[in-house]
Amino acid sequence: MKLLIAFSPLIVLIFFQEQISCFYLAKSASSGYYQDGDFVIGGLFSLRMTLGGHLKPKILFKDKTDTLDVVHVDLTRHYQHILAIVFAIENINKDPHILFNMSLGFYLFNVNFIETKAMESSMGLLSGESPPIPNYTCRPEKTDKLVAVIGGISTSISTQISRVLSLYNIPQISYAPFDQSLGTSVQLQSPYQFPVHNVALYQGIIQLLLYFTWVWVGLVVPDDMRGELFLRDITEEMTNHGLCVAFAEKVTEFSATKSVNLKHFMERVTLTGVIVAFGDTHDFLISVYLSIYYAPFGNIWITTSDWYITLPIEQNRVYRHFGGGLLFSFHMDEILGFKDFLRSVQPRKYPHDIFIQDVWSILFECPYFDKDGVRELSQCEPNGSLSTRPLHAWDMNTSPSSYKVHAAVYAIAQALHEELSLRVEGDSLDKSVLRPPLPWKLHPFLQNSQLGRSSNEKNVVNKEVSATKLDIFNYQSLQSGTKAQVKVGEFVFESHSVQHLSLNDKLITWGEHHNQIWINVSSVLKISIRINRGISVFLKLWYFCPMKILWELFWSPWPLVYLPFQP
Repeated sequence: MKLLIAFSPLIVLIFFQEQISCFYLAKSASSGYYQDGDFVIGGLFSLRMTLGGHLKPKILFKDKTDTLDVVHVDLTRHYQHILAIVFAIENINKDPHILFNMSLGFYLFNVNFIETKAMESSMGLLSGESPPIPNYTCRPEKTDKLVAVIGGISTSISTQISRVLSLYNIPQISYAPFDQSLGTSVQLQSPYQFPVHNVALYQGIIQLLLYFTWVWVGLVVPDDMRGELFLRDITEEMTNHGLCVAFAEKVTEFSATKSVNLKHFMERVTLTGVIVAFGDTHDFLISVYLSIYYAPFGNIWITTSDWYITLPIEQNRVYRHFGGGLLFSFHMDEILGFKDFLRSVQPRKYPHDIFIQDVWSILFECPYFDKDGVRELSQCEPNGSLSTRPLHAWDMNTSPSSYKVHAAVYAIAQALHEELSLRVEGDSLDKSVLRPPLPWKLHPFLQNSQLGRSSNEKNVVNKEVSATKLDIFNYQSLQSGTKAQVKVGEFVFESHSVQHLSLNDKLITWGEHHNQIWINVSSVLKISIRINRGISVFLKLWYFCPMKILWELFWSPWPLVYLPFQP
């Protein structure tokens, strides 16, 4: 008894210390967006990129070293990813048969593009607060309901999330582009990913180049495994079809400290009229700024995402450089009712959404102020609609990432339904029986879904697809002055022997500032004396593709090649 009395103050002290620690975190933390439910899905999203301080790239130009100012990039269009999970959960909760009359909730964080913040928020999902205390549960009413997590937007962010969640065997579904290296870069379990049929993408780009007889093409890819694989595969395909790789440039992510040689970058872009860029916004932040502020007009960009539209740069400047660009996007069926849902979204409809105030303030250019710790918007349109916002700030069409997030919610709900079904006895719907399952119990059901993991990469990537359809969009300035992505064609791929490119030339506009001239190759030597670097271009063509040049000169029915004309 004495021993108990002697130690009792210590026990009490430890107890209060734990309570105080969690209370202190709750006061200082940047909390997420939480909605309660019988089961909770975590979400880690990225709404902002920051380039500044030690992250600023050093630009080498004219023997001088300049540094870009701090750049804050608010990706308001990424807020659609959060709305996709909210929309899916609202619909699931309306159907009593999916989860046996039980409800789904969510716990959402914005990790921006910061890896340490991704790890911190992952631990926040486990402890119930952020910043968290590892291995402590401060809010068991939240954490005990967690069944799976959706996130993140890139391989690097997904990896850091997985390093935390895999320790506790919690399912993670990444909505980043499929990356074969994700499984090897994570110590324990790799996240579930949405498989893609990249062969169709390569073939679609190749057929487009052949359609316009663009034989001298530059390639720009992110400096990671995804970029490396794309470069390897498309270079092989281009060679097989007699197309020439003018240059292959690997660019670092926006957060990299590696220097960018602007002079070298400009020379390559200037000498190449057509450029294929494979990647997303976070891959090309630096490259877009370099192209817009230092490179000349006149290039035609073929891309796999609309990264050039999303940046908060003066849009007329963006259009002068990227107007007329062509975008390949995997075809997706429209999510039924999602556009109507987006039109109905307003801050007053979701008062607990901690992200909507910032997004609304940017989209509608109205400030907000803090009143008793609560943010309130001022001077905003009372009935403002997302459907009225310009393309670079908001897109009413479902983005590929939003489509994945929506599908991920339904995959988790289906896994929950199947797991709960095993515990339902007859018509019994006793909620004590249907309490949240341990997260790891969902793995067998998720593995039977359409999702894949890098450990199963061969089965995922090489899975036969009956037909893959890609939509082709053209970045245009409409007569009303607004900028839009207009569908101008599609590419359907079934096999290497069965594929079809459909393109409506009349719908394509190449942009008002494209300095294009179709030059007969037989006249290149006569004209090149008066063209800056013209001889260099011709010699490179001859060096890399001599047979293609001879074919163009003597046998081609229309001996044309696209070159930038700069007298």
